[in-house]
Amino acid sequence: MRAPPSVPPASVIICTRNRPRLLRETIASMLEGSLPPEEVVVVDQSATQDAGVTDLAAGRQTAIRYVHAEPAGLGRARNVGVAAAQHDVLVFADDDMRAEGAWLEELLSALVASGPRAVVTGSVPAGVPERRGGYTPSARAATQPEVFRGRIWSDMLAGGNMALYRADLAAVGGFDDRLGAGARFPAADDNDLGFRLLEQGYDIVYVPGAVLEHRA
Repeated sequence: MRAPPSVPPASVIICTRNRPRLLRETIASMLEGSLPPEEVVVVDQSATQDAGVTDLAAGRQTAIRYVHAEPAGLGRARNVGVAAAQHDVLVFADDDMRAEGAWLEELLSALVASGPRAVVTGSVPAGVPERRGGYTPSARAATQPEVFRGRIWSDMLAGGNMALYRADLAAVGGFDDRLGAGARFPAADDNDLGFRLLEQGYDIVYVPGAVLEHRA
């Protein structure tokens, strides 16, 4: 299924490091959704390359592009993914997610409906622990839609489940290479981006129907 006329084509960017099984299962869940991605860009910072992940697209209309990038750092990897992406709508997901059926369709429809100067973020519920001691490091599963503007005092943008236009990301300077897992400051790349978007007058739109389960 291709994007309906009201929904623009999008590039889904997934950054990964040393989690090949989880990555493949994340992509597989997206390919089975009501609106499979036009393109998936995998930015891999693993010690061992896994270019064979592109085989998941065999027989499908989705294009999977693989980029191996060094050094490590989630903010840096996301910027690499943006540079490699073919489309002007950018969707970000993590490599330990499980997409519910209408995830991408809900996310992109909300982005279009929100108009200019908006970034859309979806629900990230915690998954059931898959092994003894398993846990989800971050989750957000509010059931009501909400729009955030201006100076707020909590982090509302989930970097592992969000969509925005390439031009808007560029307007605020992209991701900070110094931030994110594996970087010098190993957190908050999405929190920093959300703060800069809000400071420059953008809306953060929360869409509970765009669900990516964060696996435990």
